[in-house]
Amino acid sequence: MIDHLQYNIGVPAEELAKYCHGGYHPVHLNDLLCDGRYRILDKLGFGSFSTVWLARDEVKETYVSIKIAVAEQPHNDNGELQILQAITQTGDPTHPGHKHVSHLLDSFYHEGPNGRHLCIVLELLGPKISSVVNRLPNYRLDGRLARQISSQLLLAVDYIRSCGVVHGDIHLGNVLFRVSSLNRIPTFDDCRIGKVSRKDGSPNEKGVPEYLIEPVEYTFDKSEILDEIRLVDFGESFLIGHPPKSLYTPMSLHPPELVFRHPLTEAVDIWNLGCTTYELVIGRTPFEAGMDDRELVPQFQKVLGGVPDQWIQDALKAGVLTEEPDS
Repeated sequence: MIDHLQYNIGVPAEELAKYCHGGYHPVHLNDLLCDGRYRILDKLGFGSFSTVWLARDEVKETYVSIKIAVAEQPHNDNGELQILQAITQTGDPTHPGHKHVSHLLDSFYHEGPNGRHLCIVLELLGPKISSVVNRLPNYRLDGRLARQISSQLLLAVDYIRSCGVVHGDIHLGNVLFRVSSLNRIPTFDDCRIGKVSRKDGSPNEKGVPEYLIEPVEYTFDKSEILDEIRLVDFGESFLIGHPPKSLYTPMSLHPPELVFRHPLTEAVDIWNLGCTTYELVIGRTPFEAGMDDRELVPQFQKVLGGVPDQWIQDALKAGVLTEEPDS
């Protein structure tokens, strides 16, 4: 892994240290992927295991989103592609929740200086609900729209359940609005580019990009945002009956099974649906994250009126809890 402290970086972006063998692929504007089919236009975001880009499909003459994974994925390797294939190819297109789920458009592998990267092509959508509510008074939508979104989200979960899939990471950052038109792509703003250079003046190491790009924050007129959502990001998803040992989700949304180290089931989606609906209506999550998810246990007891005693005893025996929480 490279020493990012030896570099000058001009903008807030992903960790430069992850541009190494097995890490991020160095992407630059106007790069062509998949034999020239997709042209990179802007950066939409990034996560621990991927960067996400706005691209133009030169064949279909449409805009798409491309998620480029790190070359060596330590968690859920290629699982997201398998899940997207399952919900795109095996689901019933007449199900009312079908249209509220992000579907796979294309996938391919790209060879780069840091390794072989899985690239997933998805529909380009509008803003995250979390981005919208953060600009609103009291951080919540009006009651009518909150009910509508909650209903659509429930249909989306019912649809993926019919495909044998558990999402595993439902929160407002993974629910996006559709917009009426995506033909209006803003002109790229050069101030979001930060040149990457070594402080000693020597050449950048292999696999390090020439520059980093601060993710774009598109703004839409209220009239452009449709009252229709898509559930996205299946990076933590799993097939029913084949759960992972853990989930990398926001701590405030950790379900009891995750906190008490019980086997994970499709019930985790129901828990997160409840938490997300609460946040839509109230403007905050029902539980607050601390330094450790065990700090959620007293909150579970206060909000829910108790936790099964056997779960507490099992947690004490397993060392998950060191003392019995106050009732």
